[in-house]
Amino acid sequence: MKQLKQAHLVFTLCVLITGCAGRSQFQKGYEQGAGDTAKRQYWIEQSLQKGKETKQSDRHVSVYRITVPVDPDAKVKTVPYEISIPVVN
Repeated sequence: MKQLKQAHLVFTLCVLITGCAGRSQFQKGYEQGAGDTAKRQYWIEQSLQKGKETKQSDRHVSVYRITVPVDPDAKVKTVPYEISIPVVN
């Protein structure tokens, strides 16, 4: 009986040690990925702000409105609606 308790204790310790090591590696990878995502977002934001500073007055936005008609052969009845498509020149 004593040997069984010792074996169970050794097994439990091995599982805990192995599990903690795996969790630690997972946690490190997760933190590195989160840091990388934050850095990417930072540089995307910097690029967007830099684009706004340079020659924004040269841009011209045209908005095209398109009316989508009703399809008379459709099984589902809809109403005509309008969509707007902005185009930056």
